[in-house]
Amino acid sequence: MRLVHPIEEVAFLAAHEALTRAGISTPVSDDGIGIALGVEEGIDGIKARYYQGILRDGPMGASPMAFPLTTPNTVAARISILFDLRGESVTLCGGSLSGAHALGLAVQTLRGGQAGAMLAGGMTAVEQEFLDALHRTGRSKGGDLGGGACLFLLEPEASDRSAGAAVRLLGYAEGFGKTDLLDAIQACLDDAGIVGDAVGSLRTASVHDMRVAMDALRQIGVTAAVAPSAMAGLHSASFPLAIAEAIGQPASKRAVPVLVLGSDCLVGAAAAIVQGEA
Repeated sequence: MRLVHPIEEVAFLAAHEALTRAGISTPVSDDGIGIALGVEEGIDGIKARYYQGILRDGPMGASPMAFPLTTPNTVAARISILFDLRGESVTLCGGSLSGAHALGLAVQTLRGGQAGAMLAGGMTAVEQEFLDALHRTGRSKGGDLGGGACLFLLEPEASDRSAGAAVRLLGYAEGFGKTDLLDAIQACLDDAGIVGDAVGSLRTASVHDMRVAMDALRQIGVTAAVAPSAMAGLHSASFPLAIAEAIGQPASKRAVPVLVLGSDCLVGAAAAIVQGEA
């Protein structure tokens, strides 16, 4: 195994931990496990350096090692090869909500019976080239330098392995447009079959406008205390990492439904409700 970029490393380690915690030995050699991976800004720094090399040195500056990583789906393909996962592989690129969208696609895939399990989540590597590009477009807030990844192995509740699972994903939904947060939260509650005041705690991932989020929560009747995620600056990985923080709480807090919320500057939002065992 040869890894070219840190984003491959964090994704590989996250995938290995998710499979190991599910009791799956590797290589898996299973065509029933698919991959839904959210990545956006983590590839931008690689692209910038690749094209800078071409502009500087012409064809001789085109690195054959870096070229595959200029396409976002390379990392998902690498994971599928390294772990011998033979199910469908999908890469989603939707900014800071990419990891959330990957989880949503995985949920739909499992509910539709198109896969027996889905390795899903997000990854990122925020590099100086990415921050420089944001600055040139007038966006001063681009997060901090660094990287991270968080993947979950999602399975239907009827599966053998999920029977002993400590965490359940009760509901997931997305919203778009002027009422994106309001729509996402309400649809997520409906999907989980609970009302707003049943939410025991609230964890926010990357949220574009916290005032709008708080207003939406009040309208729906979610009164739980808000706990901002420490990983909100990790863009594509921020939403799944916020879920990981929520389910990593003490058992007394994990036993109640936890709402995880995220939104971006493109008028999009995502919400998930998770619950752990006491």
